[in-house]
Amino acid sequence: MSRRVVIAGGGTGGHVFPGLAVAAELQSLGVEVHWLGARRGLEAELIPERNLPLTLVDLEGIQARSPAEAARAVALLPRAVIKAVRTLLELDPLAVVGVGGYASAAGLAAAGLLGIPMILQEQNSIPGMTNRFLAPWADLICCGFADAVAHFPSLPAEWTGNPVRSHFFEVDALEPHDPPRLLVLGGSQGSLFLNRILPRALAILQTEGMVLKVQHQTGGRWSEVVMTSYSDLGIEADVSAFLAEPWRSLRQADLVVARSGALTVSELAAAGRGAVLVPFASAAGNHQEFNARSLERAGGAVVLTEDEANPTTMAAVLGEILSDSQTMVCMGAAASAVARTDAARKIADRVLAIGGGL
Repeated sequence: MSRRVVIAGGGTGGHVFPGLAVAAELQSLGVEVHWLGARRGLEAELIPERNLPLTLVDLEGIQARSPAEAARAVALLPRAVIKAVRTLLELDPLAVVGVGGYASAAGLAAAGLLGIPMILQEQNSIPGMTNRFLAPWADLICCGFADAVAHFPSLPAEWTGNPVRSHFFEVDALEPHDPPRLLVLGGSQGSLFLNRILPRALAILQTEGMVLKVQHQTGGRWSEVVMTSYSDLGIEADVSAFLAEPWRSLRQADLVVARSGALTVSELAAAGRGAVLVPFASAAGNHQEFNARSLERAGGAVVLTEDEANPTTMAAVLGEILSDSQTMVCMGAAASAVARTDAARKIADRVLAIGGGL
């Protein structure tokens, strides 16, 4: 058997980037990594940029679809599993690591059929549908949040933390700027909700005399609209669709406004930056709010639900935090205290132990 591991899954940055962190650790241990992903997922773009071999299957998500669309997505699964089986037979890997997203279903189903050890990465506090279904057949479930372990009773689940790229841990401890610097993160897809309310919230703070430096990551569809919103409101802001190296922006930020996907929360903790988190209300199982509350309990975040968040309340919360440098320092330190620095290495070691590659 070769010293090779297949990572299966993706779709969004929240699944792809943790997988890439594990891939880097595996490569540092002399293991060859092959990625199995979906043709329409973000992995189709990001994995080739990292010079990792990639196999793509035609597969779509099922959740939040009409009955007809869900039926079409289910119909694609058998062909995707067959392609995954052929890929695994050719590669003969030690193990398959599922990082979530619908593409992981094909890879893990193929691993189960072939008797190849399978490891699940569950990034969120509330497990996703694919991982809940596949968990009984997994050799290990690596949980990004301690809360998730309880959702896998009598199964081999461990709290490993979420793998975060090493650059985030290299961000220096916060030394507040004058004027304060605010970073708005919409995630790899962007957040229409944040794009709508943040310019108006910051306009309120500007009329109250607060001076800020603002960087706003919008997602590809909305950068020009958000840029126009800031311009019309007379606010200077650095607006970009995507941040290729978000740790650089976090290094310059005093406070962050963001959604609360698992990876975002873990990266904030790794970088030691406090945040105002607005969970995506339609997230499956309301998992984004559970993610956000975990950081809030630690003192590293303030949570506003979508029902609570509007320009006025956002301005009030931001104004209180940004006007008190000590609060920002304390929030950053509290976030840093819950970061798991060894998550990627721990998962890589466990994958090799289970796959017999040590």
